[in-house]
Amino acid sequence: MAPSSEIFIDDILKKSLIFKEKRLDLIGRNFFMEQEYYIGLDIGTSSVGWAVTDMNYQIIKRHGKALWGSRLFASANTAEERRGFRTARRRLDRRNWRINILQELFAEEISKVDSGFYLRMKESKYYPEDKKDSSGKCPELPYALFVDKDYTDKDYHKEYPTIYHLRKMLMETEKVPDIRLVYLAIHHMMKHRGHFLLSGDINQVTEFKNTFLQFAENLKNEELDFQVEMSEERIKEVEIVLKDKNLTKSAKKNRLIKYFGAKSACEKAVFTLITGGTVKLSDVLGNEELNNCEKDKISFSDNNYDEYVGTVEEDLGEQFYIIESAKAVYDWSILADILGDSASISEAKVKSYEKHKEDLAYLKKVVKQYLPKEIYKKVFVITEDKLCNYPAYIGMTKINGKKVDLQGKQCSREDFLSFLKKEVVKKIEDESVKNYLSEEIEKDTFLPRQVNKDNGVIPYQIHKYELKKIIDNLSDKMPFIKENGEKIMQLFEFRIPYYVGPLGKKSEKFAWAVRKNDDKIYPWNFEQVIDVEESAEKFIRRMTNKCTYLVGEDVLPKDSLLYSKCIVLNELNNLRLGGEKISVALKQRIYEELFQRKRKVRQKDLKNYLIREGIAGKEVEISGIDGDFKGSLTAYHDFKEKLTGVELSKKEQEEIILNIVLFGDDKKLLKQRLGKRFPKLTEKQKATLASLSYSGWGRFSKKFLEEITAPAPETGEVWNIITALWESNNNLMQLLSSDYMFMESIEEFNHGKKNITLTYETIENLYVSPAVKREIWQTLKILKEIQKVMGGEPKRVFIEMAREHQESKRTDSRKSWLMDLYKACKKEERDWLEELGQYESHQLRSDKLFLYYTQKGKCMYSGESINLEELWDNTKYDVDHIYPQSKTMDDSINNRVLVKRQYNAKKTDKYPLNSDIQEKMSSYWKMLLDGGFITKEKYERLVRKTELTPNELAGFIERQLVETRQGTKAVAEILKEAMPDTEVVYAKAKNVSEFRHEYGFIKVREMNDLHHAKDAYLNIVVGNSYYVKFTKSAANFIRENPGRSYTLKTKELFTHDIVRNDEVAWKSGNHGTMEIVEQTMKKNNILVTRRIYEVKGGLFDQQIMKKGKGQIPIKGGDERLKNIYKYGGYNKASGAYFMLVKSLDKKNNEQRTLEFLPIYMKDYVEQSEEKAQEYLVTNRKLKNPEIILPKVKIDTLFKVDGFYMWLSGRTKNQLIFKCANQLILSEEDVKILKKVIKFINRKKENKDIVLNDYDGITEEDAGNLYETFIRKLKDSIYKKRLALQGETLENKRKEFEALSLEDKCIVLGEILHLFQCQSGAANLKLIGGPASAGILVMNNNISKCNQISIITQSPTGIFEKEIDLLNL
Repeated sequence: MAPSSEIFIDDILKKSLIFKEKRLDLIGRNFFMEQEYYIGLDIGTSSVGWAVTDMNYQIIKRHGKALWGSRLFASANTAEERRGFRTARRRLDRRNWRINILQELFAEEISKVDSGFYLRMKESKYYPEDKKDSSGKCPELPYALFVDKDYTDKDYHKEYPTIYHLRKMLMETEKVPDIRLVYLAIHHMMKHRGHFLLSGDINQVTEFKNTFLQFAENLKNEELDFQVEMSEERIKEVEIVLKDKNLTKSAKKNRLIKYFGAKSACEKAVFTLITGGTVKLSDVLGNEELNNCEKDKISFSDNNYDEYVGTVEEDLGEQFYIIESAKAVYDWSILADILGDSASISEAKVKSYEKHKEDLAYLKKVVKQYLPKEIYKKVFVITEDKLCNYPAYIGMTKINGKKVDLQGKQCSREDFLSFLKKEVVKKIEDESVKNYLSEEIEKDTFLPRQVNKDNGVIPYQIHKYELKKIIDNLSDKMPFIKENGEKIMQLFEFRIPYYVGPLGKKSEKFAWAVRKNDDKIYPWNFEQVIDVEESAEKFIRRMTNKCTYLVGEDVLPKDSLLYSKCIVLNELNNLRLGGEKISVALKQRIYEELFQRKRKVRQKDLKNYLIREGIAGKEVEISGIDGDFKGSLTAYHDFKEKLTGVELSKKEQEEIILNIVLFGDDKKLLKQRLGKRFPKLTEKQKATLASLSYSGWGRFSKKFLEEITAPAPETGEVWNIITALWESNNNLMQLLSSDYMFMESIEEFNHGKKNITLTYETIENLYVSPAVKREIWQTLKILKEIQKVMGGEPKRVFIEMAREHQESKRTDSRKSWLMDLYKACKKEERDWLEELGQYESHQLRSDKLFLYYTQKGKCMYSGESINLEELWDNTKYDVDHIYPQSKTMDDSINNRVLVKRQYNAKKTDKYPLNSDIQEKMSSYWKMLLDGGFITKEKYERLVRKTELTPNELAGFIERQLVETRQGTKAVAEILKEAMPDTEVVYAKAKNVSEFRHEYGFIKVREMNDLHHAKDAYLNIVVGNSYYVKFTKSAANFIRENPGRSYTLKTKELFTHDIVRNDEVAWKSGNHGTMEIVEQTMKKNNILVTRRIYEVKGGLFDQQIMKKGKGQIPIKGGDERLKNIYKYGGYNKASGAYFMLVKSLDKKNNEQRTLEFLPIYMKDYVEQSEEKAQEYLVTNRKLKNPEIILPKVKIDTLFKVDGFYMWLSGRTKNQLIFKCANQLILSEEDVKILKKVIKFINRKKENKDIVLNDYDGITEEDAGNLYETFIRKLKDSIYKKRLALQGETLENKRKEFEALSLEDKCIVLGEILHLFQCQSGAANLKLIGGPASAGILVMNNNISKCNQISIITQSPTGIFEKEIDLLNL
């Protein structure tokens, strides 16, 4: 738009504040510079809570406002969706590129026969009356392909019902076919080439033996519990079973299990997996912890397997290759099933077509013969939503004898076969017919569909085989094919290497390919146009991850010799024998004599070694590692065993490993690179290296492991990290603690890499998610404003950062977990299952009762039986902490046991447990461990014989003080950079939560947005108290106070003064710090702001609507496709922002409207003011429009007749808002609401649960809260726009009273939506009200409003300006 119109709201705010800021700088310098202050931050994925206090925790006031607030913003999406669209777009572009080259090759030859052939194909998307021929006129015949006198599309489709019929004919014909037919067949192959996952020719990819042997070898290498012996005969049997079309999945599995005599869970799971059954990952890989994964069960035959396989890969890490190789076996069986006894895919598909045709005729015959006419119509004619009949299965029906497309309304094969079983098979009385149909459906061979998900397993070699057959067959008949056959094959096989990337020009954002010239790229000139080597180098620099600890340093490959050594040594340094750490000398022996001799070291290998060497006895207790060792020296063994006859330095070996990781998928390029860099390698050695399979990256760089140094604590010798891992028995986290000086070296290194000025680019370059980047940027804007207001940097900043949202996994209840454990127990005198069955799931939420059953009803310190009836008598039984809670703050089930009080009293607060208890109970504890009733971690705590070391004690303290997550560390680093004179202190969410709980500061997130600011305030109070009490270094605290009594328990910590070096962090007593905290927490004078923004991203819904529907044409530049009535269109155009426009209505009166601008029109409209006027006149139908405000962004704050709302979108001519008034309730009502929300959340997880005593909600409570909500809607600010909902609640009071208490809670939760500051509605159907009550909408014509204004706010809300929209 023209510059004269650039009156942006942001600029209005800036201009209104410019004088204030200049004045503020002077005031700050003169008055506030000497005042020390704290800042608290509560950083979430969609909010930043902030608070500013003095040294006594009083909220500071400036400009008449209390300095604490909540900054809200829409959470940033990951790049995954955008990347998905980009990838799909590139795939289509490359497919079109192939088709265009194919057309170039065939153009001259086809034009000899039919000059309009390509044009007709291009015009096929139009209706007959809209088609055009080469002269621009509508053609006589409406066909898309053939218009010959004696051959039209009708003849073509009759002769070749599917494209596979044509392909089959071209492979076999003795005649010279029409060149157009040849083009159509090859065109289809170029579009649908198959996957490129398998290497080798067609014989190799269709041979079962190689695929299965690779899988078996992987099982063996991983040393899983798969002891089945394989022979030629046995492998052949597996092949026969998997290929047998007459067997169901279940029958195949059972036959293989029986044939091989599979006994272990792993063996049974493997055969289940490769036959398409569902298995537990823990059974396949022998790791019970996998039961806690988000996806703990998988099946290759799942329709949505591709959707969750990424999650499985993430959970399994390196072991995912086992699942991949099993999938290869399964895919082979599907491919074998598709091909059957056919020589080609086309032959198989033709047979499939004929089978479908025969099955359909048979089905119609039996339905007509045995079932009523209505059933026939239901199966073959009717087209209704959710009816999974034959038309829904094929996506087509016949109306008046003509085929009609169902516009994408198709059902799945599974749903269709279920429909047939229910509506046809069950109702047929003839047993032979019923049995035949049942068998066909069970074997999944009935009415096969040409296009299905199984086509995804077809490799490109299958289609390549057919293409070559066609070319070979036609070469002696057609000179053109003979001349161009090689180019056609090259075009088919050609793939742009992933390390070259997009082939666009350099200006493209995501392109990095290096060109030698600007010639057009063809498969046969690719390497003459693209510099493959240079492109590969750029790819390396672009894709390598960065070191966790050192800024800007590239990480090592996961299989790097150095990185592998680090991982193995780190694991060994955690190892304990009999509860004690092993010596450095023994660690080094194990490394050299076990890890350097065996590819995979299991725990039993270690145990055998220790016994064999006389280091330990058979009863030795190995702890500190989780199951088998995860680390291994794979590359070390590969170079030692497979690369003989050549001497390579460590540096050369590391470079080879790097090249394998980067280019292992392209063996040709890899060999080429190895040959250039290492000319001494023979062809055989290069082939050996190319066959190695290394993938993935580590977390550390070479510089981190070898060049970061610190003096050894005892000798002063300079160590790097890898040396320290070798020469000490400390793990990496211990090396990075304050006992060593490595962290100082890291900080010194990073300091030299930092930017002097902080910009948005600084944040963009952080190796954190987009969501975290947005949080950091919003935080920096808040801090900048606070510093300006306060005139200087804070003394300390306390930060707490929420974890990024993760998909929560629905966990099994404690009851079902216990039931599963007891089912596995051998027959015992006591019927535990019957006993457990009497409890409701919620009753086992009681830790005492749960511990009782995990301990099989016995005291954990004496083994004596616990009387269940007296369990709740606190004079008889205690829940004790194994590690003293006062020193560890560990209140998990892993650290708690149920014991008789008399034994707990004897134990006191010491650790380890008394040796008498350990000797007596160790066998019982082991039995519980073996049965799965207690974890290994809990068992190790019980049997350990050594005291907690100073390092461990310091570690427990540091968990309360130090943050380990990389996102939070990144924020802290940025804050240190932004405020070099400020101490940045981590505030732990758990400490603040316990403080809230202990002192009754209830938080109800769903009630309002004020809790963000209050959390930030408590971060200051609690964070500073811990910081002053324990100093920066927990290790120093322990060293300086040996033997000193201290506690981490919140209640005990805050009952005493907290003072260090005359700094008072907490004053206990009635008039101490708590009085200030309580007074502050009762206040609600909190500033709340929202980030305003333009919408970016998707232009509209991706699904094209059928003809007559949609708002945006399929293609704006095509006059014919602009007709939405004929061709349909896209729906729900996304709006970028709004404009405030003045225009004339139908009666020529002035009106003011807020007009939305769709994203797809944004670039056009913003070119000039004339274009904007054109849009308003043409698209918005306005008369004499004049733009008053060119941009009103989403989430702008409006004030309408005193009611505050945030603009969130629109529907037609209605504006949609979010409420911006914060709900305030009494303390009593807040307590009730907290309980109600808690119950509703549990109800979402399990719809069958009911209220119980633990919930603590009464009928009176529900009634009181209902009345409170009515008063709020009728007698407060909410009556301005929600009075109607208040009347509804009042009129439906009797209906509410008649509900069950559970339903009352549901209704109260729905009513809460009326007050919440987010888009949403209340479903009041349970009380006879509307299903979507309380949506805040307003006509976009604002002329009739009594008062309407926009409130522009700075990020904190300290500065704001009101703009009257009616008088602007």
